[in-house]
Amino acid sequence: MRPFRDYPDLSRQDSAMVTSSILLPSDCTSQALADFENLVIEGGTVDPQGLAERIRNASRLLFLRESNGQLVGVGALKHPLLGYRAKVFAKARATTPPDEFRVELGWVAVAKSHQGRGLSRRIIGQLISWAENENVFATTRADARAMRFAVEYGFKPAGKPYPSGRGYDLVLYLCNARRASGGSVT
Repeated sequence: MRPFRDYPDLSRQDSAMVTSSILLPSDCTSQALADFENLVIEGGTVDPQGLAERIRNASRLLFLRESNGQLVGVGALKHPLLGYRAKVFAKARATTPPDEFRVELGWVAVAKSHQGRGLSRRIIGQLISWAENENVFATTRADARAMRFAVEYGFKPAGKPYPSGRGYDLVLYLCNARRASGGSVT
């Protein structure tokens, strides 16, 4: 796998190197795709049925690996079909048209052994930077921690929380492409 970008992280207390690679799914080995899928499933917030195919259809996949090659975090940028976007925006009762938000940030997962080290923040920041010229939407659990992450990266809640079907509520967040120049989500 050849990364499009490589971001070393020297901030870890144990000073072990963690690097990021943002790849097209077609540039990933089958093992890398399986590892990505396993880490997402370990997070427990995604329906595993059809996940492998959805991962292969993503726009970009981010892999965080330690210097020994261990996968410790993942995330993705997706271009879901309008039908899916319309369903999500309708469930959230959002007033913004879903055709204005064609990119979805998702599948942000960090290995349990590496949680609490700021890696989710890093994944989100790098993927948002990659999509800087796009309006991006994301859904996340309706909890204070997730909401803090969203706001830090220019996301604003849209509509109302709605049931995930997995025992918790989701919130739709929108981030406008103009965020880099001080714009806001409408």
